[in-house]
Amino acid sequence: MFHVVKIGGSTLANLQPAFFDVLKNRIQQGEKIVIVHGGGPEINKKLSESGLPLVMKNGIRVTSPESLSYVKTALKDITNSNLVERLNNEGISAQGLSGEENSLLTCDFLDKENYGWVGSIQKVNTKIIQNILEAGKVPVIASLGVAESGETVNINADTAAGEIAASLSAESICFVTDTPGVRVLGEWMECLTIADIFTSIVEGHIKGGMVPKVEAAIKCLDLNIKKVRITDQTLSGTELLKEVLIT
Repeated sequence: MFHVVKIGGSTLANLQPAFFDVLKNRIQQGEKIVIVHGGGPEINKKLSESGLPLVMKNGIRVTSPESLSYVKTALKDITNSNLVERLNNEGISAQGLSGEENSLLTCDFLDKENYGWVGSIQKVNTKIIQNILEAGKVPVIASLGVAESGETVNINADTAAGEIAASLSAESICFVTDTPGVRVLGEWMECLTIADIFTSIVEGHIKGGMVPKVEAAIKCLDLNIKKVRITDQTLSGTELLKEVLIT
């Protein structure tokens, strides 16, 4: 059974040995782990160095043709390469992938007028991922894609992880963040339903950067992924549920 682990860009720089121990343990138990990552801080650094603006709309990075090459460098050449190297050094055999290569992630433009070269995934070539897993390696996927025109597009990493998980009929997806889970009224929650989440957002208990994370998790539930978690490096955290399970 497939399990997707999405690692946020801000978390990548601070991955601890215990995180890799958890991954190794799960792999040894027979889980097929697929890692998807972002790279926001590295992208911001590259754009800042180049003098290009950092523009976000509705939580989506506006990607111009001028900025695209810097986004590719940050995601593929730096972030992906560093993560694969770290995994291999920690005893986890890994292979880096970019969604633009071999039509791994085929996309339409999300909304070119508003967001520029940002993709909406239409198809995932799951065979490529499965071949790497069958070779005993962990696929590590940078969130880039390719449009029908052959142009490279940037993809929101949370969205990419959800679409990849759905295409693989994954058993679970974990969004690895800098926090232990979702906190409501000062308490870290073991589980939350979609109704709980909406209520907590309206009442202001879930706010800021956690809002897009829970929205991405809800989309995964809508894609019928059974287990969805927002977690820290323990991979436990808060489980998101469509509704309360009655036993």
